[in-house]
Amino acid sequence: MKIHIVFDLDWTLTDTQTIHQKLESDFLKSKWIDIQPEGVGLQYAWRTPKEWIPEVLMSKKINFTQEEVNAFVDWKNEVLISLLHAWKIDLIPHAFETLIYLYNKGYKIWISSWSWKERIKELVKYFHLEEMILASTSSNEVEHKKPYPDVFLATFEKIEKIYWTPDTTYVIWDGWADVEWWHKAWAKTVWLNPWKIAKLDASYCDFEIGDLKELQNIL
Repeated sequence: MKIHIVFDLDWTLTDTQTIHQKLESDFLKSKWIDIQPEGVGLQYAWRTPKEWIPEVLMSKKINFTQEEVNAFVDWKNEVLISLLHAWKIDLIPHAFETLIYLYNKGYKIWISSWSWKERIKELVKYFHLEEMILASTSSNEVEHKKPYPDVFLATFEKIEKIYWTPDTTYVIWDGWADVEWWHKAWAKTVWLNPWKIAKLDASYCDFEIGDLKELQNIL
């Protein structure tokens, strides 16, 4: 059987979300809004910061410009790679062994992420995943970002052009909203949910796992 496996990046394969939520928390504190990094992750990790940060600032009646928020987000993405070593960021537990298992089984492994394409390449190189991750699709390759499914659909189209039309495509994602969109794109959805968050709609999720090692039981 021809199987493609598509992974998200932040909080699905890499623990880079730790950097995002800390920097976003610090930005809010500069505006006198005290939301701890863990709170940022739990409340907003599955939305783009250019969208949710202005909503928070407006709710607190704090003056800001969208250009200011955009500049912060762009800066955050630029410094992320340089912080990997300093913060000793690692892969999510069982990520590396799972990728090796899938690669040795002959599955085509892909990354589809809202991150910039350049950042995806840098992260793949940093974590020494070049041999196993065959290609990627990123947000700056499509016109519409979240909540539109464009990046997901572009992934399927690219996979089929480069390799073949798969018999089955599995996608592994940590954010519920993205699981919903993957399901609408006709994929088998695997929700990585170590936090035991309640499903919003069970029909959108084919499988739920607590850690990546459980993927072997599904495949």
